[in-house]
Amino acid sequence: MRSERLNVIAEMLAVEGSVSVEQLVEELTISPATARRDLDALEEQGVARRTRGGALRATPVYDAAPKLRSTEQAAEKNLIARHCLSYLYPGIVVGLSGGSTVGTLAGAIATWASEQQQVDAHPSQPMVTVVTNAVDIAYALANAVNMKIVLIGGVLNGTSYELTGPFTQAILNQLSIDVAFLGANGIDENGPGTVDEFEASTNRLMSTRADKTIIVADHTKFGRRSFSTLGGVETVDAIVTDSGVDKQWRDTVTRRGYTVISVDAEGHTAHTGERK
Repeated sequence: MRSERLNVIAEMLAVEGSVSVEQLVEELTISPATARRDLDALEEQGVARRTRGGALRATPVYDAAPKLRSTEQAAEKNLIARHCLSYLYPGIVVGLSGGSTVGTLAGAIATWASEQQQVDAHPSQPMVTVVTNAVDIAYALANAVNMKIVLIGGVLNGTSYELTGPFTQAILNQLSIDVAFLGANGIDENGPGTVDEFEASTNRLMSTRADKTIIVADHTKFGRRSFSTLGGVETVDAIVTDSGVDKQWRDTVTRRGYTVISVDAEGHTAHTGERK
């Protein structure tokens, strides 16, 4: 299956740092065209960086064995991630929840940080400090340059790889965050939410510790009802999605007071429901 093959290629990149189309053709018994398509798919996920005749391991190294990021809506998630880079600046403290869209954003942030020049006045200050309760995201960013990773403790959810509970809340209450990027399992007339009440509680607390809170979710999340809400409109500054969002649901959410920013394939944005 293709998903298994992508896992194999991702592991090759993690171990070797690079692969060539010729190598994949020989080792996986696939055509050159299939190899190139697979590398393109991994680049869309942020796992690989395409080169002439092959690909390099992207920054950061993603742990392909336990959990390869979903290929669903990969292009849309990359558009959302690239837009969210506009919120960054040197020395920023970023909060990240779990989720595949947030995971894509984490990779984009790591690449952004690696390409920035250190501020002369503060050469020891990280370009980005990431505060996260997602074990997989923290591990993925472990080798990222110009970054400081703060993994807050708690009880592990083996499905989402997120840490929640009183330990998580105790640590979050001691931290100050500039921008929090939170994922959502669904967005309906009640706003964004998750399927797990403990994750929702952690995300709500992270939003209160942040100066700005951004929900990142592709268009398929709109119209889905979640078990537990992330909080009302007062806890969210904007929802960033792709241009495939259903107009009816976008209007429903904006009538509730949310700001929705949709990003098209060219990276252009449309804002609806600006908050006063």
